[in-house]
This record gives sequence, structure tokens and C-alpha cells, in this order.
Amino acid sequence: MQATGNKHAKTKSTRRRFLKSTAAAVAAPMIVPASALGLEGKVAPSNRLVMGLVGCGIHGAGWNLDRMFSDPRQQVIAVCDVDQHHAAKAEARVNKHYSKTLGGSYKACDVYGDFRDLINRKDIDAISNVTPDHWHVLIAMMAAKAGKHVICEKPLTLTIAEGRVLCDEVKKTGVTFQTASENRSIDSYIQCVELVRAGYIGQLKHIDVTLPVGNSNRNRAKEDFKEQPVPDHLNYKMWQGQAPAMPYIPARSHNTFRWNLAYSSGVLTDWGAHLIDLAQWANNTEHSGPVTVQGKGNFPPRDEIWNTTPTFDIDYTYANGVTLNVSSKEPGIRFTGTEGWIGFTGWRKPLEASDLKILDVTIRPDQQLYRPNVIVPHRGGDGGEHKNFVDCVFSGKPCYAPAETGHRTTSISHLGNTSMLLGGRKLQWNPETERYTDDQANAMLSRKQREPWTLEHVQSWVNVG
Repeated sequence: MQATGNKHAKTKSTRRRFLKSTAAAVAAPMIVPASALGLEGKVAPSNRLVMGLVGCGIHGAGWNLDRMFSDPRQQVIAVCDVDQHHAAKAEARVNKHYSKTLGGSYKACDVYGDFRDLINRKDIDAISNVTPDHWHVLIAMMAAKAGKHVICEKPLTLTIAEGRVLCDEVKKTGVTFQTASENRSIDSYIQCVELVRAGYIGQLKHIDVTLPVGNSNRNRAKEDFKEQPVPDHLNYKMWQGQAPAMPYIPARSHNTFRWNLAYSSGVLTDWGAHLIDLAQWANNTEHSGPVTVQGKGNFPPRDEIWNTTPTFDIDYTYANGVTLNVSSKEPGIRFTGTEGWIGFTGWRKPLEASDLKILDVTIRPDQQLYRPNVIVPHRGGDGGEHKNFVDCVFSGKPCYAPAETGHRTTSISHLGNTSMLLGGRKLQWNPETERYTDDQANAMLSRKQREPWTLEHVQSWVNVG
């Protein structure tokens, strides 16, 4: 299929043409391969979502490619990375997979070093954006303006102001957008949120979210913390993008870039994108947020290689009276209500509750979270966010974690960082206007973007006919 701004009309039109051509081919006095008709468990080329992968690091060339390979409705035809080694590994994986599954009809994957060249291809319908956090919004914005559907990694944004611009652009263009968080397709997490929202612990009063202690070494060698010549295979200037120009030090690039404020906001946004999202979901505040925030952290000096706070303790209050505490310990969440509590300790660990009978409750259809306008995701934590994305591109329905949801979740982490960076100041926040009552805090809603990688330039990058 080919993407346009009107995905409803285009999807229906493509399918109509496909069905008509298939019927004509079957009636014609010739032999047509079953795979060309979408038979034998295969999807016909005319009905595949043509994908481009932008960002070919560990997660992009691993988890994300695996999820796309597992869904025959998608076909990756191009990959892009500023690191030639990463791009080459992704290229090899793509060619190996499709040479085997598509056989003689397969043409080799194309490789790019500049995402703009990939996005501007007319034959690409959608992109998977698996770049470092400071590139998420700029690349997603260009794709949306070019009429491409987007599945973008979390944490979705570098700043709150960027997130608002992205959400508005996605709404304006009408493209399908998915924040790539698998939590909303994990059965136990869905069950937990449904039980809270259905009132099985009474009225929700408090939420405890615990995240890992941050700035883990991830097997970095001592020499990785020293300035080095930029490797020939890495376009480091473009890797830095909108961030301030800094000398190349491996420890603040691939895999551990999130521990530097120039590129991300630490474990608070990294893991918070998963577990704070569950808190927002259960509290029914996915398009809103808290009204106060106050936190304390332990930030290293700004000139350190890793300068995000590894530990934190942040308190939030919502307009409905629910309080939220986010602290550093280990992955987990607990919802406390007037009649009990429910939650889990550890990543994807079994649910716990004040009364185990709560866990045996059968959720009625009217209490289930996935409303008629949202396609029920493929569940079980096997990449349901990717399959849900494809379902929604073809149906025109919203994904289970659209841009607004991803933006609001990440904003809560940004609120916490702002309070901590201002010395633990208690801040008043208006989730409707997305502004503080504090001028100094408002000045931190955005960051200066280094030319030419600014939101103002995005439109000039698009030249899809």
C-alpha cells in the first residue's frame, strides 16, 4: 500500500484494487502463484505495509526488526543509520530474512546514512523510528509531514514543548502514530489496570511507581570515558543533531547516551515511559497530568560525561486527589485504594494484591479497557505494539498508545526532572495549557536546538511528490 494523508480512503481503495485484481487473475486462463494472491499464509505485495527502519542499533536491528519480520503484512525495504556498522548489520538481517521468505521476487534492502533520503521515498508507507531520544520528535515530525505512518520508540520526547508540537502535527496530518511501548499488550498489566479502573480496590488514592537506579555502566571500558577520535564509520556530527556540539566520548553515545542530559533525561524517562504510563492509564489521565510536582535527586555536575540523576524521589498530585510517588529502587508499581491494593514488583512479574481473590475476578466486557474505536492489541508481550500499529494503519483506527498518550506519559518525567533541577522546588502545573506558574520552570519546557536540526526546518526537508 502507499500512504497518503487520507488513510481511510487509501486503505479501502488499495484493498478494492487488490480484491478486483485477484478475482480477475483467478478467472483468467493462466496459472498464478498462490503467494502472489496472498495465499499459502503469505501476504500479496499490494497489501503489505512498506516500512523503513531509522535507527539500527541494538533495539532497532534486534527487537524491532524481529517484530516486523514476524508480521508478513510488513516488508522492510530500507534501513538508515549514521553508524555504517549498525546499518550494515541491519541490512544483512533484512536481506537474509526476505531472501528466504520472498525468494526470487526479493530485491535487496537499500541503506541510507540520512533519514531524510529514506523518508522522502514515495514507495515507503511508514517508518519505525528507533533513534536516540533527542532525534525522536524531529524524525517523527518529518515523517508525519511527508504522510508516513510512524511507530516511534519511547521515551517519546526530549522536552514537553517538542511533544506538544508533535501531537498537533500528527493530529493535523491524520497519519497513524504508535508510541512503541509493549506494556499495553502484556496481559498481567492490562488486568492490573482494568481491576483498578473497575473499582476492585475501591476508590484509587495513591500510586507508587518504582524504577531502577540509573546510570548503569553497561560494560563500558575505562577508555570509553575518554575523548577519542571519531570513528570513520560514524557520522558523529549528525548523531549529535540538535544537541550541543561536544567532543566524541563513547560513553555518552551508543547504548549509554541516556545518562547525559543533552540527549535524554536518564532512567526517569527511560523506564518511566513504561511504568508511569501504567499509572496514567489506571488513573484515567492519559490526556492530562498532575497539577503539582516536587522531587529531589542527585545530579552530577553538568560537565560530567553522565549527568542525569541516578536516584530520585518525586511526589505528584492530580486534580482528582490521587497522589503519585516515583522513586528509584527496582521496576514495580502499586495502586492503593480505599479497599485494598494491587501491583507487582519486578519487570513482568506476577501480580500481587492485598486480597488474592481480586486476581480471580473476571472483568466484564463493559469494564475492559480497549474501547470499540481502538483495536484490541495482540497480547502477551510478544511485540503487540507493532502488530497493533499495522492493524491500525489498515483500519484507520487509533493505536493503543497514540502520540498524545506517549507525550503525556513522558511529560510527567520531565516535570519531575524540572523540579529536581530547580533544587526540589514545588511546582504548580496546568495540564491543559501545559505551563507552570513558575517562569523559571517555563523556561525549561524547551531547549535550544542546534542548527540546522530544529523544528522550524522540518518542513523544508520534505520533498515527497
